[in-house]
Amino acid sequence: MNHVYRQSRDNKYSPKLAQAYVPYQQYHNLYNVNEALYKGTIFKDLYQEYKSPYPFKS
Repeated sequence: MNHVYRQSRDNKYSPKLAQAYVPYQQYHNLYNVNEALYKGTIFKDLYQEYKSPYPFKS
């Protein structure tokens, strides 16, 4: 069954196609500014140290 939305001239009865729900970010567990710039994120929960699959060999 093919349900196609057709725009009508009377928009008061037309449904909204999509509406995003984006919750507010809670700012807790943060790095200080210098450490955040070094690590690339201000959120401690997002940081993961990069481990190369090809270890440096001298």
